Amino acid sequence: MHPFPEGQTFAADVAKAITESLDMPALRRIVSTHVAQAVADPRVAGAQRIVLTGSGDSLFAALCLAPVFRRWTGLPTEGRTALEQARYHSTLLSADDLVVSISNSGSSSRAREVALLAKERGAISVGVTGSMTGELARNAMHVIHRPVREDIGLPAYYGRCFCNFAEYIAVLYALYSLALALGVKRGHISAAFQHQQLARIEAAIDAQGAIAARIEPAMMSLCAQLGDIDTLWTIGSGPSQGTARYCAAKYHEQMPLNGVSCDLEEWAHLEYFLTLSWGARSVVTVIAPPGNSFDRAQELVEGIGTAGGRAIVVHTGAGGNFPHAYLTVDLGYEIDEWLSPLIFHLPTQLLVLHMAVRAGVPHIPLRRVDGTWLICKGIVRDSSGGLT
Repeated sequence: MHPFPEGQTFAADVAKAITESLDMPALRRIVSTHVAQAVADPRVAGAQRIVLTGSGDSLFAALCLAPVFRRWTGLPTEGRTALEQARYHSTLLSADDLVVSISNSGSSSRAREVALLAKERGAISVGVTGSMTGELARNAMHVIHRPVREDIGLPAYYGRCFCNFAEYIAVLYALYSLALALGVKRGHISAAFQHQQLARIEAAIDAQGAIAARIEPAMMSLCAQLGDIDTLWTIGSGPSQGTARYCAAKYHEQMPLNGVSCDLEEWAHLEYFLTLSWGARSVVTVIAPPGNSFDRAQELVEGIGTAGGRAIVVHTGAGGNFPHAYLTVDLGYEIDEWLSPLIFHLPTQLLVLHMAVRAGVPHIPLRRVDGTWLICKGIVRDSSGGLT
């Protein structure tokens, strides 16, 4: 018998994950303590370049926050995969570089390799992790712990999805907090701006359950309309590139479906042609927060619709409309572009859960069959010798 009851909804689970898995007072206290310790190090405060790196959801958080770090710290900041940083950029590091390595488990082979090779090259490293006993915490020079409770009483056959969701939000919170504290320490932003932004960040986190309840009926209806579709795109720009990649990954982990992410502009140059032959099979979620590329998102939606595809637009209702969209999902929550990664993932989170229920998937997310060997137990270099 399929474990999901008829009419299963998930908005209440989103709220439960925020209030119980995340435990905002504890998260705020622990993250702020560790961030303060990190930025008190003159080498962290005096860095001349920042690299944010990770794999999977950790990478997507890094990509979301890279443009935020540039603006709030005044430093050039890059978001890279952990493999790219470890194997192709570690030999280029110097003592002026700050490397932020992110791993939820703290045991990712590549995340700890990034920290080890940064140390070898004389760069300073900060590990952002959910484990104070993992390898990343032991190898990074500074650690920002972002605690998340795993057992909050949700059913075993889908509860882990919401733990993963809470972990992602916790990492975003830790990175936002680090960017703000470092910006203040460097004199690039004011303490008043820091406090204002932290309040906005925490308010957006607290609003997740209400937003989910508002949009879930539309996601349930969309699930039925999409039927047995096998490929879905998600596209965005700026901080929404990371959001798009995170959303695409949920299709992989929980169905699995072929989730494909793409830069907003690049979709127009290449994947656009698929709408001409696929027609309605070309379903594209357009992440469209108010901001620098909102007008381009409107053009892309028109292009998708007039070419025969279906555009699902995630927006806040501010600044314009989308007459060519197949569906518009108004989150009903005003937020600026730089904080949009906190909430713009929610429609996909709900959609893929309902698609899994409809498809009869008995356990989500999918389970690994390799005992995490591929991501946690491979070769870890502690020397850049042999790398060119």
